[in-house]
Amino acid sequence: MLMQTETLSLENGELLEFWARGRNLTPHPFRITIDGQTVYSIASLARWFDHFSYRHREAATVTVAWDPEEIEISFAYSYRRETVLRDGITLWQFHADRIERHAGAEIDALLRSDPTRPQCHFSPVVNWMNDPNGLCRIGDDWHLFYQLHPTNTEWGPMHWGHAVSKDLFSWTHLPVFLHPGQNLERLEATGGAFSGTAFRDRDGKLRFYYTERLPAYDLFRHYREIQKIAEPSDDMVVVEGTRVVIEERPAGVEHDFRDPKVWWDAEKNAYRMVLGASIDADPAVLLYGSPCGKVWEYIGPLYRAPDRYKAEGARAVECPDFFRIGDKWVLIMGFVGHNDPATGRHNLLYALTGDFADDRFVPDDDAFQLLDFGTDFYALQSFSAGDRQVAFAWLFNWEYRKPAGSPYSGELSLPRELTLDNRNRLCMNPVTEYGQVWPPVRLSGNDGDYAIANAPFEIALEGLIEGTRIVATQDGDISFEISVAQNMLSITLPQDDGSIRYVALVREDADLRVVHDAGIIEVFAEGGAICGTRRNYRNITPDRLRIDTPATALVCERRRT
Repeated sequence: MLMQTETLSLENGELLEFWARGRNLTPHPFRITIDGQTVYSIASLARWFDHFSYRHREAATVTVAWDPEEIEISFAYSYRRETVLRDGITLWQFHADRIERHAGAEIDALLRSDPTRPQCHFSPVVNWMNDPNGLCRIGDDWHLFYQLHPTNTEWGPMHWGHAVSKDLFSWTHLPVFLHPGQNLERLEATGGAFSGTAFRDRDGKLRFYYTERLPAYDLFRHYREIQKIAEPSDDMVVVEGTRVVIEERPAGVEHDFRDPKVWWDAEKNAYRMVLGASIDADPAVLLYGSPCGKVWEYIGPLYRAPDRYKAEGARAVECPDFFRIGDKWVLIMGFVGHNDPATGRHNLLYALTGDFADDRFVPDDDAFQLLDFGTDFYALQSFSAGDRQVAFAWLFNWEYRKPAGSPYSGELSLPRELTLDNRNRLCMNPVTEYGQVWPPVRLSGNDGDYAIANAPFEIALEGLIEGTRIVATQDGDISFEISVAQNMLSITLPQDDGSIRYVALVREDADLRVVHDAGIIEVFAEGGAICGTRRNYRNITPDRLRIDTPATALVCERRRT
């Protein structure tokens, strides 16, 4: 055993957290000493990842020793509780011969140095992320939680990551917030702390409602999901306790029973919750009620999907969102397992707008509004911030992955503000903070040709868009193509073989806005009533842009203030 050592300073109260596993079961592969005296040591490691923590009790110089042939550390960071909301975590990167530590702006610089990582879009420091969770605003701080697998860049036992921002774009990364109820890797099981939401009760106490998937050994059936409350500390850094609030499923509901959204119903003077599920195999949204937020009673189905969705493979609703805009209520649903037979698309999100009274939701129209005509915009979660409804979604398509060797997987959409137009269609557009933090710098073109630097850029068209064709290339190879032909708006990527059609019907005189950021393409048309999002991993830094259109075109780079 050849131990590597690194001498460094730790502050009084600094807490080191890390996930580690062993390779050869060599004893004592990790220890911390002060003046030769051991203050922390791992006697042995298992072949699965375990979570470890060490709290330093005095400001001192320490020696960290580790055996790089024995210990594998997937994620490590330290922080001081008193300053972490301001300063964030310090990332520890263990190499074969050294430890690199990055804090604050150094983490931002490290992330920006990765040419495959989008700059305007949120992504985790390392490893896997999926759904946004627990979105809330406290004072001037926006808190973002998200599904995190801290030991791998693939999906696995779920935790909640956490970050905070003043402007929705400049994120300070915080300690992992929620952990599974037990070490699922030890059990060779999946599950953990699944998605949920934040809610401030009538007493002003912020709580998090979420789903715990108990240890599961089948990804598609025979698992058990329960609903829990997590009570955060006053500083929102750690969870002080959890408790089960809903364990029994209603009749006809099987294993899919998750993703709570909670609000206060002034009409009923009580709390309400929606959950994603199925009833007798029909995708459905369930409605629950509570006088106190802790004891819940099943009221009945808020919505049950038409038969055809079950026939098209939809297994259940997941990540339902339900909120009010003006005098209308909006229900958003994802149908897990569904494939659209007309286009071959999956991972689609749908919205219904209508009225909600006396615990009944009555849609204005039975026809769904498709929220995004791509297949990389899913698990949307919104939250109310004053008179604004702000949302993020997870940008991912299970058919494609980040290239091998990437330190992370998964991003979120630009934060979007949700509104209703005069036809009561839900509209999504980037929040105003986008232009404040990433202001546009206009580019000059040459008869429709533009040179593009390695930076986020945006295209805006006004006027007649029928016949438009936008092609971005990198070294002559296509990065993406957007076109409007016969009122059909489409997005095409290099890997497309024609088996799936990414299209939406638009007016010929619609406004059109395209945002590109290192392979993320977000399209907004008709005031945000029509949106399309796709994630590309090939030719993600285009250097040329060709725009053929009868409309007036404006092309801008986005540069960070």
